[in-house]
Amino acid sequence: MDYSILIIKSSGWIFLLLSVMAFFAQAGDKVVIAHRAASGYLMEHNLPSVTLAVAMGSDYIEQDLVMTKDDQVIVLHDPTLERVTNVADIFPGRARRDGKFYALDFTLAEIKQLHLKEPYPNSGRFPDYNKNLTLSVPTFKEELELIRGLEKTLGRDVGIYPEIKQPWFHRKEGKDISMAVLRILRDYGYTAKEDKIFLQCFDPDELKRIHDELLPTLQMELKLIQLIDDNSGHETKVLQWGEWVSYNYDWVSSKSGLRTLSAYIAGIGLDKSMLVDQAGNLLRPELVSDAHSLGLVVHPYTFRREKESLPPYVASFEDLLEFFYFQVGVDGLFTDHCGDAVHFLQNRPPAPAAAAAVETAVEGEGSTMETLPARPAVDPVLPLLPAAPQAPALVPPEVSPVDAPSTPLIPAEPSQAPSLDPVPASNPRIMPIPGPVPVTEPVMPLVPSTGGIREQG
Repeated sequence: MDYSILIIKSSGWIFLLLSVMAFFAQAGDKVVIAHRAASGYLMEHNLPSVTLAVAMGSDYIEQDLVMTKDDQVIVLHDPTLERVTNVADIFPGRARRDGKFYALDFTLAEIKQLHLKEPYPNSGRFPDYNKNLTLSVPTFKEELELIRGLEKTLGRDVGIYPEIKQPWFHRKEGKDISMAVLRILRDYGYTAKEDKIFLQCFDPDELKRIHDELLPTLQMELKLIQLIDDNSGHETKVLQWGEWVSYNYDWVSSKSGLRTLSAYIAGIGLDKSMLVDQAGNLLRPELVSDAHSLGLVVHPYTFRREKESLPPYVASFEDLLEFFYFQVGVDGLFTDHCGDAVHFLQNRPPAPAAAAAVETAVEGEGSTMETLPARPAVDPVLPLLPAAPQAPALVPPEVSPVDAPSTPLIPAEPSQAPSLDPVPASNPRIMPIPGPVPVTEPVMPLVPSTGGIREQG
């Protein structure tokens, strides 16, 4: 991000306006997406977890969406129920040949009889006693009604980030999940690009269909996010020679692919291991900058604070957030621990150059403004913005001690620090501050993650 400071003098006072509130709301443009609601604190995808994620200040709440036998849309990460519910105990014998219990084989009334359970019982997350606490699978409508109600009582917009899960699978089962989801969104007032919603999907063909056919039919315009899987994933499959095979995403992350997608999507989402390897090296250093040049946001997944989920190149969850938000340069990220991420952004010190410029401008004018409290120093290992180069010093030329004529001062040779853009003559009070230095690394192919809790979206 580029920062600029506008200094306005009026009746002895100095007013400092920082673009996008860079000083007072450092990182205000970075967003926190509550992955499956507040799943790191209170199980995943249930109404109390949504409430907690909103209370913690998350910018967006994610909903994974699948359908039931009676055409209801429910919030469930997988098309199957056994990972997060006690379905095997309540409905034994209802599994398919592969041993899985598919939501499409159950009515909503049957699914409402199930109790949620913690899918990672040994991770130190919410205790899974499963005795008196009976959380259930919510419908998409129930979750939207809760969020709309909280928006009213809290007086602020709460973003939603629904994902249409495996439309190829639903289509194979005779269900048009995309149309069902869009009709619900329209009923709850999500109809325009200005609305606080991103609609995501792993299926490029389905996103194109949503943009070209379904949205115009329903008179809607929404921001779409293309999710990117690895080529051995199960999120999107295509029928080739009578067999369902994994989709090949190589074209999606290429420059030409991004340019094609940018005609109808607002951004991309991908596993963080596709951006950075286990040694902390950028695998695709151009991907983020290419996306940004096309006006696309980049939202990687999934960020967790458990020690076993942290990659070896960071020492803490905060280090991981710092690295991806401000070194890799992503615009937002999906995290199970949304409260920790919000706290990190709210308490992160401002960029040193911006803070120094404000203090210098105030002190130099002798203003009576109240001095802002000092900010803690930023770890030098992870610089946020390069320091602004110093103005050339004025030094007198050598003259004879006896006869010293009046000689104007001349500037010393400038340093090798990067120069700032020239100040426009029409407004000499605008002082630009340089943005982060882009990282350049050789292009390497995408690789899957190796370690930690590995799941899609």
